Amino acid sequence: MTLTLPNNVHHQHNESFNHLLTSLRSRNIKPADVRSLVREMTTFLSKSVHLHTTPDETLAVIVILRSGLAMFDGFMDSLPQNLPTAVYHLGIFRDPTTLQPVEYYNKLPLKPAQIKQAVILDPLIATGGTAAAVVGILKDWGLEQVTFLSMLSTPAGLSHAGGVWPEGSQFVVGSVDSQVDEKGYIQPGVGDIGDRLFGTVF
Repeated sequence: MTLTLPNNVHHQHNESFNHLLTSLRSRNIKPADVRSLVREMTTFLSKSVHLHTTPDETLAVIVILRSGLAMFDGFMDSLPQNLPTAVYHLGIFRDPTTLQPVEYYNKLPLKPAQIKQAVILDPLIATGGTAAAVVGILKDWGLEQVTFLSMLSTPAGLSHAGGVWPEGSQFVVGSVDSQVDEKGYIQPGVGDIGDRLFGTVF
């Protein structure tokens, strides 16, 4: 099936990444192995992030709580050691009934002048509601460009999030599954990645 994705989406086609994703789809692996896989997959994805920063610029790294935490080390390891960074966290969850994003943590300060662009870390883009909210928040914060790094997404989610700020946002995704179910989970997907990362599946 040919996927039609927005122009601001880069769908990475990498056999090594796909092999890791196949391992991640197994629901029998331990949280430590899930975290290891997500870190390694993030390293692969990071190779497709092309930053154009000036010498006096600081890159904002935006970690989406809680599952984005597992991508942090893999992404930071990919950056040049001399690149200044500032790390911020945003907490947004999806209401299980309405499937709408709910913001619960945002401590972004008045935007420093040297921060012009950001990379956002969140493993999954399902319905696109959370990703769209994050892009909107960062646009309003005054950034010039954002790059959203995600391991797995859906065409509908990417169309939703990619349409918020098409001229100022780029999405780098490792793989795309066809749809979401009535609960907003990607199908076939990888399950609730947050629960799997942190061992809260009972």
